[in-house]
This record gives sequence, C-alpha cells and structure tokens, in this order.
Amino acid sequence: MSTFLEPHPNINSLPPQQTVKVREWFPLSPKSNDDASPTLKLMTWNMLAQTLVRRELFPNSDCLKANQRGGLLPREVLTYNPDIACLQEVDRLEKHLPIFHAAGYSHTYACGPQKPHGCMIMWKSEKFEKLAEHTVFYDEVDLISILNDSLSDDDEKPQRKATTRVTKNIGLILALARKDDASKGCIVATTHAFWHPMFTYERARQIGILLNTVRQMQASDERYRTWPAYLAGDFNTQPIEASYSLLTAQPLTPAHVKSLDHSRVIHISIDTTVPPTPNAANVKEDEGGAAAAPASTATTEETKTSATDAEQKNDAKKGNEKETDPDRIITNSRRAVASDDLLSDEELLRLFGCEQQKGLRSGYDEALRLVSSGSKDGLFGGRVGDAAVGIWEPMYTSYTFWWKLTLVDYIFILDPPEPVGKPEIVGVLKPHTKEDMEPGLPRAGVCGSDHTSLMLEFKNGW
Repeated sequence: MSTFLEPHPNINSLPPQQTVKVREWFPLSPKSNDDASPTLKLMTWNMLAQTLVRRELFPNSDCLKANQRGGLLPREVLTYNPDIACLQEVDRLEKHLPIFHAAGYSHTYACGPQKPHGCMIMWKSEKFEKLAEHTVFYDEVDLISILNDSLSDDDEKPQRKATTRVTKNIGLILALARKDDASKGCIVATTHAFWHPMFTYERARQIGILLNTVRQMQASDERYRTWPAYLAGDFNTQPIEASYSLLTAQPLTPAHVKSLDHSRVIHISIDTTVPPTPNAANVKEDEGGAAAAPASTATTEETKTSATDAEQKNDAKKGNEKETDPDRIITNSRRAVASDDLLSDEELLRLFGCEQQKGLRSGYDEALRLVSSGSKDGLFGGRVGDAAVGIWEPMYTSYTFWWKLTLVDYIFILDPPEPVGKPEIVGVLKPHTKEDMEPGLPRAGVCGSDHTSLMLEFKNGW
C-alpha cells in the first residue's frame, strides 16, 4: 500500500508558488512496533545546472530561468527529506547551500577542473559524521597499480591511464559514521559519468574506476569492512549497455563487445595530431553533445551545451541533419592502436572485480520488482521485453522535448566485504509516470530538472 512521506518542515520557507509533483512512497515491509533499528533514506538527483540551460534544448519548458527554478530545486529534496542526498550538476551554491544548511544538512562538493558545476553529497548533521572523503579525477587515474598486481613496490611502474579523451568528469566518495554508534556507517559515492552515447568504453572505464576506488576505501579501515557502500548518481548508461552488466556482474554480450571495441578511440584532446573531423559541429564536447536526437531515437544523456548547438538542432528539425552529428558518431578521433594501451575486455572485467567479487545490486531493479506485481508498465522491461537485464528499472529518469531516456540514474548497493548482513530495501519512491512529465521536463509543478530524483530506504548493515 502506497503512502506519502512527511516533508522536511523547512519546506514552508520556500516560495509557495514553486511546487513539484509529490510522488507516492511504497513501503516494502510492514514496520513492527518492536523494531527500533534506524533506517536510512538515500536520494540521488541530477539537478540540471543553470549554466547548462538553453531554450533551444528545452523549447517547451515553462521554468528555465534561475528565479523560476530557484525554489523548485531545494523543494524536490526537502519534499522527500532524505538522510543522504547525492546530487549532480550542482551550481549556484551560494543560493542552495543556505537553504540546505538551515535544514540541518552538511555537505561536500567537488568538480572537475574549470567545470562550472559539480557533484555534491549532503547528509543530516545530526545523524552522521564524515570520516573520510576522496575525489576521483577520472582523467588522471593511473591504472597500473590496480591491474598489475604482480609488480613489487621496487619495480619501476610506467603510468597507464588508458583513457580515450579528456572529459573532466569526477567521482566523489565519502565515509560517513553514525553519530549514535561510530562503529557503524556507510560509504557513499556519487558520479556524473561521461555523457556521449558512442563513448561506451570511456564510460565503462570511469565507472569501473569509481567502483574499484570504493572497494579500496572499504578495505582501508577495519570498520569500513563491515559497512555497505552506495553508488548513486548519473551513470549515463542504460541497462542494455556494457557498464550495467559489468556493475551487476552479468556476462558481456556480443553487442557489448562490439560497442566497446567501436569506442576504443583516441580523441584529439589526448592526441593533438588527430586531424579534426571535417564539418563536425564546433561544440564543447566535455559538457554535452550537439544536436539533440528526436525523442524516438535519443539513446543517452544530456545534450546541454553552448548556444552554437542551436544551429545544428534547428537543421535537424528541418530535416537537414548531417551525418557528422557528433551525438550519433565519434568525431575528432582516431582508432586506438596497441601503443595507446587501452584496457581490453578482460582488463575491464578485472577493473570491475567481476572475477573475484559479487556484482552490485541495483536498488530500483530490486525494489520495483517487489511492488510491480509482475507488470512492467512504466518500467524498462515494458520497452525492451523480458530478455534484457534491468527490466524492473524505471522506464524514464530523464524526459524532455528532445530526449526521452530509458534510464541513466541509479542507486547501486555494494554489500560489505565482511558478512554482517546486507542492507534491506524497505521503501522506494515511485518513479514519475510518462504522463506526469509530458510534454517534457523541466516543468513547473512537476520537477525543476530534466532528470527525476530517485530515493530508497534501507535498514540493516549501516
């Protein structure tokens, strides 16, 4: 039976005219009167940085200006009152932080070099104390020590980044101890992985680095070995992609192998001798793509960039879309060769720990399986059938005029290395329906971002 959560009392301080669509909450187990164990509500949400908003990208949105979205963004968080919130595309900190601090949250923020937006993890100060933090700059990570375990400390270790391009993407990882029992807590990681649909390898590399780094933190302290880890963020990957299968320890399919191989390239940002692709759009590729694909063919994240993108989008709307649309093909790049030393499929499996470790649990795939009563209406499986993995994931977590994305946002659960009990999902926030989001986000009265928030409630093991 569904219900509605009690919002944070500070929600009354926000502009009353800036409202959001309040979604139902599904408890997954009845609460016993003698069960006093605390629970944890964890949210993830891509807030849509104001610096990335363009009318050309959201032509039918009714709330794009900063003063129109200013109350919608904190209201989304305070409506569901999470204990921990993992946020991406965060900017305008001078506006948001006073509201969140007044509501009792502490925060850690990080961003890539010269990026005007970043990732932020917030937690309720009365419940948690931060013990450790680590920012992962994916462009700079040296994989040699991770993959060449046979090397001794005395061996000369060459650097091996195995990256295809400069992206400025990051991951942020915190260790949070409970204030009522410092021996207990959790590790929380968030990320905003590289967006480009065709760069499957680079996205898998980044997500694998994040997971490996989380596992390293779990192993770095005796306490952490009994703590679960939550990887929550905008992974820019769909359940049909290689990264999802690698995270959940599912076998790579021939289609995955083909996609990974096709995207093993070297971009001009790594090798400046690469000749630019003729007629390729002049876009800031690290921030998003060029022309947004029509809704029926959009396959992955964010086409939020500079005003130069509008010209190409207008061409596409007129039926003049060029074959050099960089959302559809890889531009300004060359094929990788052996000396580029990119990761093989076998090395990606090692990076994700697929040979020795259990896969991660996808919280929404697990939770919605329980509440859907077998129906896949509104779920990923309703679009792809029962053969795919992740069929119980939400159908959409991003829904706009130009792109309707099957799923890019997730809450993954990494059970603790020591067998002390795994987190149990006891509540799930219902996804928005397609009808809620028509004709496209951001939308006043619904959601102030182009992404929807996800939230789960856990008990045990934290």
